[in-house]
Amino acid sequence: MPKIKVPRKSTSIDMTAMCDVSFLLLTFFMLTSKFRPAEAVPIDLPNSRSQIKLQNVMTITVAKGGEAFFSLVETGQREQLLERMLKKYPEVKLDNNQKKAFKGLDMFGFSIKQMPQVLSLNPEQYKTFKQPGIPKDSANCELVEWVHEARYVDQEMKIAIKGDKDASIKDIKQVIYGLTELINEHRFNLITTLSGSSQSQPAIKEEEVK
Repeated sequence: MPKIKVPRKSTSIDMTAMCDVSFLLLTFFMLTSKFRPAEAVPIDLPNSRSQIKLQNVMTITVAKGGEAFFSLVETGQREQLLERMLKKYPEVKLDNNQKKAFKGLDMFGFSIKQMPQVLSLNPEQYKTFKQPGIPKDSANCELVEWVHEARYVDQEMKIAIKGDKDASIKDIKQVIYGLTELINEHRFNLITTLSGSSQSQPAIKEEEVK
């Protein structure tokens, strides 16, 4: 008995729907993604071999020249922190535009008394402005005041110190002294570069000063 040959038909799949979904997802990620903002000062991190995950953190950055910078991730926290600092410095007056400009700063390194002038700069002027750093010496440790008031904004917020590998040990010790002696903060995290990786992969090591 002869075999019945079933005629072969070409398989055709309509990919229109899948392409539409792919382009929708691509458009969504393009519109919602945020690029990492440029830092106020370039920091070359030292190496480390330990790494932990750190969230809800305030960061103190010490530049190569010893300038101190402060940063918070959440804009809502920045707004609350600024209002608390302005109550401590009633002589400093900021309008709504200046307050809005501060909320947009991922990192800053200037005294609160300089804010009216600095926050009035346009974006191009601000890029070329050399930030002198937040005062951190024992006679005028404004940096510690920012940390102290940030604790009132969120008591669970952790402290991270990120120092340039060529920064002076004296400047790092000055920051640690302010935390331990002036506001009794003995636990903080050191941000470094994980050995064998690029600087886009920071390692965070928790330290305790007794």
